[in-house]
Amino acid sequence: MTEFRRPAALLLAGAAMLSLAACTPKGETPDPDTTTPANEGAAAPDAHPTCTTIIPETLVADFKEYGLSAIEEPFAFGDPATTKVEGGITCKWGNPEVPTDHGVQIYGWAPMDESGREKWTAFLTEQGWTHSEGDGLEYFGDPFAEGGMTYAFGDGFVIVADTEDALPLVSFPAS
Repeated sequence: MTEFRRPAALLLAGAAMLSLAACTPKGETPDPDTTTPANEGAAAPDAHPTCTTIIPETLVADFKEYGLSAIEEPFAFGDPATTKVEGGITCKWGNPEVPTDHGVQIYGWAPMDESGREKWTAFLTEQGWTHSEGDGLEYFGDPFAEGGMTYAFGDGFVIVADTEDALPLVSFPAS
């Protein structure tokens, strides 16, 4: 890919993500016919999240069409060696031919019981993450980038996305 086509491909990938993200403000109920709601509960015990099952199939197809692929990592609140959540997954979608962190889309899902929720919300609070609540979720946003990386805790799960507006795309199993 030429030096000039790389930025264009990354912009197209970003545009695809934004066009698919239904940006519903907290507290408002998204239209179920046009959006993928945040997970409404824990997945079946024998189900395993993957990079293609935590976001809508249409978004996966668009990413692949733009030459993007997913790097699968453990779900963590920082260093996976010390903050990994068992049974969870974080997916970084990007172009493997472009060594950059720009244009990368991040989505993650993990099961979360009440004791885990207490532990990790306390951890994020101690780290200075901003806290808010709405539409049945408890949000923790990046303290250095308003609207940036955000975790959302629900009943039996936690999700993460590289932007708060992208959180409605994450669910497991994807709806």
